[in-house]
Amino acid sequence: MTFDTQMSLALLQELLLALRANDSNGFRAWLSLGIERLGESAVIELMLDGLNPILTTDEADRLVGWHLGVSL
Repeated sequence: MTFDTQMSLALLQELLLALRANDSNGFRAWLSLGIERLGESAVIELMLDGLNPILTTDEADRLVGWHLGVSL
């Protein structure tokens, strides 16, 4: 397994854990680190293809709320 693959899996796990813990600051910190290390296009792809299918409706709503600056 390549380093980028390992980093992607670790990032996906940390993003999901932060989301489930309702930790918007942690989520943003991991997202920022992922963009810095993997690049924006890789993180967007990871979130669309990896994170989106495993989110519950509440988690997806929370994520949209964080993006809009609202706390749910």
